Amino acid sequence: MSMRRSVIRAATLLAACLFGGTAWSEEVRLTIKNSPKPLATAAKQLETREGWGITYEEPLGALPAASPLDLTYTVTEETRTDVKLQEEVLTRLLAQQAGKDAPRFRLVRAGELWHITPVQGSPLDTPITMSRQEGSLGEVLRALCAEVTRQSGTRVEIGSAPGLKLETPITVDAVTQEPARTVLERVLNSAYRRTVWTLSSQGTKAGYLLSLHRVFRIAGDTLLPPTPAPSENVPAPKRSASGG
Repeated sequence: MSMRRSVIRAATLLAACLFGGTAWSEEVRLTIKNSPKPLATAAKQLETREGWGITYEEPLGALPAASPLDLTYTVTEETRTDVKLQEEVLTRLLAQQAGKDAPRFRLVRAGELWHITPVQGSPLDTPITMSRQEGSLGEVLRALCAEVTRQSGTRVEIGSAPGLKLETPITVDAVTQEPARTVLERVLNSAYRRTVWTLSSQGTKAGYLLSLHRVFRIAGDTLLPPTPAPSENVPAPKRSASGG
């Protein structure tokens, strides 16, 4: 950011703080076309734009042809973290995919994450029992997947995990008949990190691949309040010495 833009931004924010400003918001249009997994694509775009933590689990076997998604919503810096807005946007997305030629999904809230899961069920719905685990993150995740495979009868294996340090030592308390999704969310997330996953079907016999990644908001920069109307009491920002 140039020195001139920095000065203008600082002056704008100062004016807004001192003199107040009109409430501001942004209308976002989310359009997904030509994607074999439109909900997964939409979840990723919402993650990188708004910072929302959304997992995606698909039905076992081949996915039917999916319809495109086209949705608009209004967001402000205040409502961006509002669970109600997140639920409204995601519910509307799922409603667009509810046609007879598309797989049916439901929205589940667990911990600090939203989960898009198939109505017919997912291996991560399976209640699991595990003894206390002490080892690396990778070892604990593999043990969890092995227990899900054993209890559900459907193979689940760890896939890619960009941004995760699987060698990190962790301790997980014993669990008894707790949904695997809830246990997984607790293993992966804390006050210092957020991680989501995609559970991808590898075919009816091959089972699922569980891919993991950290949540990063990399688009949809913080919005600036509107520039106040010119006033005799608000001096114009000075140009930098460099003139940049």
